[in-house]
Amino acid sequence: MADRTPVDGPFRVSVERISAGVTLDLRPFVEAVLVEVFTEHTDAVADILAEQADARPYDGHRAESLLVERLLAEVSTRLPVYGRQCVALADSIRDAAGLRGAA
Repeated sequence: MADRTPVDGPFRVSVERISAGVTLDLRPFVEAVLVEVFTEHTDAVADILAEQADARPYDGHRAESLLVERLLAEVSTRLPVYGRQCVALADSIRDAAGLRGAA
């Protein structure tokens, strides 16, 4: 297989073949998101943890779900891939999936 890390910036993306297709390793991106969450949004994290720790019976509505939605609205979930790295990522996915030459 070609280079397993076709995207090296701003976040590294590695591609690995599995029986059903490929996996994308987004560890550097996820790490950046976690650092942002736990350094820039500590109040939201504390609120979510407090709601989950509350030992109340489930009533069909989980308050922490709304808190998580609010937090996700503040944190980017989009992984940027720039320029030629878009082609490198697509080629790497095709190679790993055994689809070279497929469009």
